[in-house]
Amino acid sequence: MLDYNLENRGEASLYEYVYQQIRDDIVAGRIAAGEHLPSKRAFASHLGISVITIENAYSQLLAEGYICSKPRRGYYACELPDAPVLSLAAGDIDRDAVSVGPSAHDSDGQTEQFEALSPSALEAARLWQSTLRATLTSEDEREIFSPAPAQGTARLRRAIAHHLRGTRGMNVDPNNIVIGAGAQLLDTMLVQLLGADKVYAVEDPGYLRLTRIYQAMGCEVRHIPLDGEGVDLSALQKTGADVLHLMPSHQYPTGLVTSIARRYALLSWAAEQPDRYLIEDDFDCEFRLAGKPIPALASIDAAQSVIYTNTFSKSLSSALRLAYMVLPDELMERFRRNLGFYASSVSSVDQVALARLLESGDYERHVNRVRVRAREARDGLTALVRKAFPAGEFLVEHADAGLYCVVVAECDTGGNSFTRALARSSIPYIDINDCFWCPDGAHGSSNPTRILVQYDDLSPNELNTLESQLMGAPSNLSE
Repeated sequence: MLDYNLENRGEASLYEYVYQQIRDDIVAGRIAAGEHLPSKRAFASHLGISVITIENAYSQLLAEGYICSKPRRGYYACELPDAPVLSLAAGDIDRDAVSVGPSAHDSDGQTEQFEALSPSALEAARLWQSTLRATLTSEDEREIFSPAPAQGTARLRRAIAHHLRGTRGMNVDPNNIVIGAGAQLLDTMLVQLLGADKVYAVEDPGYLRLTRIYQAMGCEVRHIPLDGEGVDLSALQKTGADVLHLMPSHQYPTGLVTSIARRYALLSWAAEQPDRYLIEDDFDCEFRLAGKPIPALASIDAAQSVIYTNTFSKSLSSALRLAYMVLPDELMERFRRNLGFYASSVSSVDQVALARLLESGDYERHVNRVRVRAREARDGLTALVRKAFPAGEFLVEHADAGLYCVVVAECDTGGNSFTRALARSSIPYIDINDCFWCPDGAHGSSNPTRILVQYDDLSPNELNTLESQLMGAPSNLSE
């Protein structure tokens, strides 16, 4: 029986401490691959804590891929490949950051029609307005009106480093952070930094605009299919790729979380050859609505082969164009040498305002409020699906992973009916088949239809409308 001294947990909650201890024992080999873990009831009785505490710890380990569940047999430790990794931070992680607001759309030269802001986007806009006013009236004029260095102001980089330490368990040198006007600009800068002659690999299905960005920069792009644990490693190895751009903590659009075993394997792949890198796109890392956030791939990278990228455009507004990347030491030196001539693409005013927002705690309070609303909307949506389809014609996947879930229909006719109901209810959705670059990877007619449904600002009225669409005309579901 595993035995842990709960008096040593410090400020960590009981379930977090148990999770951390089991995780560390699996990583260190003290719990061998394939070893059977104690039953939840027996383990809880042994430690003198509740069964729900053990259940939460096991759920987090299961989500990250440290353990697996076998029906009617219990939980077993997973095998972890050898890889140059760092120990994970044991401290508490603040996970209160969420996405809000739609992106602005292009009008092709015509008069632009602006949609009403969602509640979360409106709250973010007002928060930014008040922060800008406070910045302009109370901050040193020399700081807010002086040109920012190429990699961004030191104050904002320090604030981001502190933010990453608390939310992602990453010990980041502020001097290795580069601020940019949106993730797309940083992606183009990375091509300039790494070289357009490299072969870039991306996930399929994935973010199609990313492929177009790399192609526009003259790069060869390879599309890597996914399996149940993340990027298909065998397919990746056959492509001759030098750089892999991936979303390990919450893949778009599938919602898949890359298992810890696959993360180790990807780190080993990157370390096999010099100048081979993983670009970790952590675009909605803090959106996880249950359990602890999934640790960043960069937080366990000992070989400095991970380039970490993230954005505040999700948690505030895409209109602000605020993103950043964390470069390994060697690439940071290359950036200063080859790209240090660039002027900063984000104004000093905006950088000081964002730093002020992070320093004051107002940012965390804002995103926590949005997370609460998102969780309520998520719960309403999943409950409605279960109510409308008690026979299990539709399943909800990855509902805890972020601000969208995947609704799986067992047949295309059911999927078509569900999308019609979503459209009539004005609820955003995406058919995941539309996110494949390689047509051969898309699901055929004999496979389930998978629909991405956003619920970051799903209102009770929209849910009521969807319920009336689904429950009021059941005959339509078989059309």
